[in-house]
Amino acid sequence: MWKQALVVLAAVTALVAALPVREASTPPFASPAFEQLWLKQQNGQLDLWGQTPLAWRIEPYTDAPAGRRLVQYFDRGRMELTAQAGSSRTLVTQGRLAWELTTGQIALGSDLVARRPPPDLPIDGGSPDPRVPTYAALARLVATPASDRTTTNRPLEEWLTADGTLHTDSPPAPVRPGRFVSATGHNLPDVTVALFDRSPLGPDAWVETFGYPISEPVWAYYRRGTTALPSLIQVFERRILVYTPSLPTDQRFTIANTGRHYYRWRYGVDPAKPWPSPLPGAELPLTVPQDFRAGLFLEGVRDPVDLALAPDGNVLILTAGGSLLLVTAEDAEGRAARLTTFASGFINPRGLATAGPWVYVADDRGLTRLRDDDGDGIADRTQLLPLGLHPLPGPAGAPVADQRGRVYLATTTRESPTSALVLVIQDDRAFPLVPAPSGLVRLFTWGELLFAVVDSGDSHTRVERLDLTTGTASRRPFLELPIGFTPLGGLAYTAQLWADPIPGTLFFWGTRDTVGALLRAVPRADGEGADLFPFLSGLVHPVSMTVGLDGTLYVADAGTGRVVKLIPSLRAPQ
Repeated sequence: MWKQALVVLAAVTALVAALPVREASTPPFASPAFEQLWLKQQNGQLDLWGQTPLAWRIEPYTDAPAGRRLVQYFDRGRMELTAQAGSSRTLVTQGRLAWELTTGQIALGSDLVARRPPPDLPIDGGSPDPRVPTYAALARLVATPASDRTTTNRPLEEWLTADGTLHTDSPPAPVRPGRFVSATGHNLPDVTVALFDRSPLGPDAWVETFGYPISEPVWAYYRRGTTALPSLIQVFERRILVYTPSLPTDQRFTIANTGRHYYRWRYGVDPAKPWPSPLPGAELPLTVPQDFRAGLFLEGVRDPVDLALAPDGNVLILTAGGSLLLVTAEDAEGRAARLTTFASGFINPRGLATAGPWVYVADDRGLTRLRDDDGDGIADRTQLLPLGLHPLPGPAGAPVADQRGRVYLATTTRESPTSALVLVIQDDRAFPLVPAPSGLVRLFTWGELLFAVVDSGDSHTRVERLDLTTGTASRRPFLELPIGFTPLGGLAYTAQLWADPIPGTLFFWGTRDTVGALLRAVPRADGEGADLFPFLSGLVHPVSMTVGLDGTLYVADAGTGRVVKLIPSLRAPQ
């Protein structure tokens, strides 16, 4: 049985299977596919990326499997390992960083963004200069399409200052509109057309590398080294192209460091380390395995019920009082520094799950889905699904989502008020799968597999797999839990970032001898079972866990009103 689960795990972790080790002496590539693209584009006329990678991360992206994807930042861009819809195949895409910087929209999915003001940072990365435009100034240029100017044969004469003011003046060189791009309604200068038409980019490949133009070309000052020189600047979706006519021919074109600038804008720091470096929060007297660090993430949470990652990658906390809190920032220690009330008013909430851009909460009223459209940490849309559901009491009625975004719920219905079923929710429709196990404690998923923690009532608890692959759904024994352990839930750890926990580790939380306990089940090398070990002691009443984008474990302890962070150990050198 464990072998079958490990086959699924291989697909779950495929996107991060080649992550680099922290101990590397130079910034490594996060994926061989990233390195291949970087090498392929090194012999061109333009340096598209910079000399070495800056940092890799797992970032939230609602269209990706499990809502996350591997990315790597460079001085001049970002590479993304993107899964194709309905396929295990992946491809490397290039981030639309210039578009995000100038529109103030951080893409969290194809139709989900977080909004913040474009940065007041000079596009050449230097100190403020009234002659050098900032990204905020360029934001004024990307708002309105232009008309076709290629028939006028007039030189480009518009100049842009740091505050976004446009004025007409003599250009340093007679550059004219050379091609109109109807897709976005902007003109390319003739010098840029000539660049794009030359090998190795070819006449069409420039769209993949730069994206479409989203501004008109304007003159401004741009520092090449320490000297600010008159330059023609145009914003494309992925990059900002700079042309300085006073330089030697082979040095006239360059690209702004949008990768580095974007990272600073989004994360508030420069990419100092090439790997994720999570912080444990304030120290706590908890006993954890060697090489793990435990700390306080948040305290003063009254009656936490469940944890999950929001579509933006931040931690959501559901309370028994019906509030759904979102942690939107951490301090220098790694503690929660800012919270918003994402939503409130839930009645006897059971739990929550996220799938794509939606957050699902089960309570006495049924199943509600919520969505934050503008990234301000507060739900903009709330919909009680009209399904006539009555989720099972307690964590047994908590929704769960698999890596494909399917939501499962143990519930009774109007049509079946006395028989509990496990349903799969798709859009606003519910489909029955299998009768809910008697003594169900909680559902959890592992990749595309669905499991149930079950208390049989005779001091034995077990994990069952709910097999949904055959024509008739069935239940199979999967793992026996220790006698005397009263579980409250389970979680499959699939992150492949750290040496420990290994992917495929299962965690179970609950109580043992009236004391909070956290166990882990580690798959054996032969794939024929798992070994159970105590993992964490010092908790009072753990009620939920979730895993962060960087592999951090979060545990909600209702006995202390705390959320605890557990930082995994680093990968060993390979």
